[in-house]
Amino acid sequence: MAEIRGHGERIEVLVDRREREALLQIVDRVRPMVDESTWAFPRAYEQEDLEEEFQRLAGADLLQSRESDIATLRGCLESGDPIELTEQETWSWLRALNVLRLALAERLGLDSDGWEERFSSRQHRRPPLATLHLLSWVQEELVDALLQS
Repeated sequence: MAEIRGHGERIEVLVDRREREALLQIVDRVRPMVDESTWAFPRAYEQEDLEEEFQRLAGADLLQSRESDIATLRGCLESGDPIELTEQETWSWLRALNVLRLALAERLGLDSDGWEERFSSRQHRRPPLATLHLLSWVQEELVDALLQS
């Protein structure tokens, strides 16, 4: 069973080979949803001219940052080494997991609190809801580990 814990100035992500592969498959399956997600491209301004200027000035940097975060997550999972994240890598994981979760939630039509009650316990244990829960769990454990270190 996966475990995430603070270890000095690093965060240990203890996963076996199967868990790594499962997480990589999730990243591969959910990643394309990000490009279609409104969460991935939030508006900074309601006024169209200001929004266009913002996107011209910052849009490419935001996209590059998001891609870098997902690449960091993927790279750490692909490495054969034990996963020990620096604080910077931990923040990259958190941002990547967040955008993946939001894209998946949007695809599932989950846009308000209380969505959990709409599904049976059996549905929560099966994809895609189980995938959403897993991404949320990893994110929550990383936050807890950051707070402990």
